Amino acid sequence: MTIVISGATGGVGVAITKKFAQKGYDIIALGRDTEKLKKIRNFIRKDYGVNIQYYYCDINVKSSVINSIESIVDTLDSVSLLINAAGVFPVVAVQNTDENIYDSCMDVNMKLPFILSRGLFKVLKNNNGGKVINIGSSSSYAGFKNTAIYCASKHAILGYSRALNDEWKEYGITVHCISPGTIDTSMANVLDQDSSTYITTEEFAELVYDINKYNGNMLIDEIRAVRRVVR
Repeated sequence: MTIVISGATGGVGVAITKKFAQKGYDIIALGRDTEKLKKIRNFIRKDYGVNIQYYYCDINVKSSVINSIESIVDTLDSVSLLINAAGVFPVVAVQNTDENIYDSCMDVNMKLPFILSRGLFKVLKNNNGGKVINIGSSSSYAGFKNTAIYCASKHAILGYSRALNDEWKEYGITVHCISPGTIDTSMANVLDQDSSTYITTEEFAELVYDINKYNGNMLIDEIRAVRRVVR
């Protein structure tokens, strides 16, 4: 089976890529840093021996997104899972926010998952019903100062996931939204929090993998992963 991962060069994306490769899945890695994508491809091939391809995919270069989708659809019929892990985290007060910051956040956190899921619909449907896993956030359920745009984007991905799951269930496709608290990636460096309380990328990747395993009558459509201790 093959999975598609957007944001494969980020902290969460790399951890998820490693976890699924460890479990024997073939990988299609999407990202906007081709040098990092090459490095990921090389160590996945070397350490895990699975097939891995990568495509340059940058929401700011729309043709790259369309080309990625077309390449996947034209060459593969075994895609069973799309994981939308790409994300940006602007920390800025609304009064200091311009439309470029807003557009960038919404494009990466919401528009890209929309375009990818729409573009891969037929492949997922034809593979006996696949899965889409969107990465939300604790900000999908709450609001925090100086992150209004980010919170709006994560509320949006939660609503999108809920609606898409209802819309695509007749095709056998399940859509999940996994919303974690702060994870120990470079995105969290701007926060004034105790990093020792953060969720590790490895344990979060394990959660994503576990959610993917449910294929019976029990459906886990939405998960909140909170930190045990918050300081």
